[in-house]
Amino acid sequence: MTGRCLIVANQTLGGDELEASVRECIGRDVDRFYVLVPITKLEHETTDWSGGFPLDDGGSMERARALVEANRRRQEEAARKREAMLEDARRRAQQRLDRMIERIAHLGGEAEGETGTDDPLEAVRSVLKRESAFEEIIVSTLPARLSRWLKMDLPNRIARLTHVPVTTIEAEPD
Repeated sequence: MTGRCLIVANQTLGGDELEASVRECIGRDVDRFYVLVPITKLEHETTDWSGGFPLDDGGSMERARALVEANRRRQEEAARKREAMLEDARRRAQQRLDRMIERIAHLGGEAEGETGTDDPLEAVRSVLKRESAFEEIIVSTLPARLSRWLKMDLPNRIARLTHVPVTTIEAEPD
């Protein structure tokens, strides 16, 4: 029977370090992968690292009403922009996921996966509630100076959720 690994990554999907780790897992017969790609909002994506998959008066009442209406329109526009940004983040995450699944198959493994919420710990928690039987978890992050996940201590926080080993792969700086 072959083993199963959970990969948690986003911008580092397609990077050399993660690929080497996947090859090493396959060499140990851990050749089934579940890839979780928590979405990364555009304001959190970095342009400083490119090692992953490349990827885009009588009138006062009337004035008060006009101000309220203008404020409502601004709020609606802001909400539309936030939703558009989230949808763009989901699209980028899905593209990276699809390419990683193809890459793992090319390397001789089997993979499936999903995109998750922009809170990576919640995304992992959700997967672990539904999926079990992982032999290990790989968290692939940007280099330390760029990694929001390392700053939030994500690998150790994931380790506290489960009994399986958590390996952190830090991408090499460009």
